[in-house]
Amino acid sequence: MKRMQGNAISWFLDEHEGLGAALEGLVEEGRLRRTYTVRNWGDRKVFVKFFLERGLLGHLRNRLVPRGRKEYMLGKRMRSLSVATPLPLGYGVGAGGSFVVQDWIEGATFRAVFYEGSRRGPLLEGLSLLLRQLCAGRIRHNDLHLDNVFVGADGLYLIDLHKTKVRAACFSRGDEVANVTQALTMVYNDLTEGEKERFFALYGRPELRPLVEGGLKAQWEKWIASKKKRAFSSTSKLVAKGNRVYVRGMEEKGADGLLELIKKDKKVRIERHGDHIRKVYGSRRRLVRAWETSAALEYVTLDILPRPFFVERPFLFKEGYIAMEDLGGRGEELDRFLDREYDSMSEARRRAFIDAFSRFLAGLLSLGVVQLDLKACNVFVVRDGFRLLDAEDIAFFAPDEKDLARMLVQLASSIPARVRASDRIRFFLKLTAPLPFERKGLFRDVAEACRGEEIVYEGVSGLKREAWQGRRPGSPSPFGRPPR
Repeated sequence: MKRMQGNAISWFLDEHEGLGAALEGLVEEGRLRRTYTVRNWGDRKVFVKFFLERGLLGHLRNRLVPRGRKEYMLGKRMRSLSVATPLPLGYGVGAGGSFVVQDWIEGATFRAVFYEGSRRGPLLEGLSLLLRQLCAGRIRHNDLHLDNVFVGADGLYLIDLHKTKVRAACFSRGDEVANVTQALTMVYNDLTEGEKERFFALYGRPELRPLVEGGLKAQWEKWIASKKKRAFSSTSKLVAKGNRVYVRGMEEKGADGLLELIKKDKKVRIERHGDHIRKVYGSRRRLVRAWETSAALEYVTLDILPRPFFVERPFLFKEGYIAMEDLGGRGEELDRFLDREYDSMSEARRRAFIDAFSRFLAGLLSLGVVQLDLKACNVFVVRDGFRLLDAEDIAFFAPDEKDLARMLVQLASSIPARVRASDRIRFFLKLTAPLPFERKGLFRDVAEACRGEEIVYEGVSGLKREAWQGRRPGSPSPFGRPPR
């Protein structure tokens, strides 16, 4: 290994011709926790990652155990244990952080390739093999989400190693479950039952499935809580600039002027601007809650809200607001959509719509994502599916039967009365099929609660108030079948 100096950075590089020249001019980044760059190296490329350290503890760590050096050493160790990872080429240490230098791998993250859809089977097979290799090598990664698994031309590569632990002796069941749980968190809810069974069969440990599924719920809650805490800081996903925090890549949004006022009440004012929708909050608490939720969902790549662009924090007499994508040209609220489209829908189209909407909500509930105000005006129908509105009313917990009953009453009482009983029942059955609830009792509770509710919704021609249509003889509910 050779040592060289440049821009107050001490470089420690493996003996490769021209490698030092490829790193000339690199400087430390003083704002962002992580920065990445790719440099040409002859007919190859190198990938350089910088770890910024903050505070006294960070300064001590950088002096004693620089993260760049740690990732370099762990990369060497992984490769000696036959785990594919980019070839480590060296590291650098500066006053405020450290670098790791690696061979550049052409490709994309596992998550990105998986959701392209054409290679799901081989990808799951490759992931099971990678996890078996980690188990055999007694390796616990500790940050094994699928953006840290890279798909190259010749297979999967494990990246971002600085939190990794290699056990000297015993690799416990807890270590193994942690690896599998973290690896599946981003995709498990989108796997079919057959894909889940096949994955655990390929991995060779079907008995781990209940433990992993329990761990997935805990992992999800942990991720959401940690991402909320970082919602107002510069991170890999966010950029804090003055009084604003941007979703990275959206820094140019928000310059266009006001076009129209969409809504105004005591809680919020919603405006349409040239390149965004602006939601202005009267309450700082609701603004913070909405942005924390929006940021957390960006981190876990759950596309269920209008895409957030940035938050403007309130300052002195200036109001705070969130700027987000304008979905207006792509669809409309569920109550308006049904008022406009329901009567002209064919039977097949109605069933397809009900099935898609029930899958959307069931998927969120299984993840512990709950819209506390599930009125139809807070569900937006777009060409590629559905979005939830009012991020400040989204919470993260596992709903019980009372929670679900309340949500279903809200929804049922905010769509047109003429939506048929058979369609309402089909939605209920499809939604609750994968959920661990006693469905007959739940249906009875929802139906009984709806009897005392007026139907209120925003139709094509404005606000509408309707009574439930007549019940079938002998039915206790406004939309139920006669009891058998």
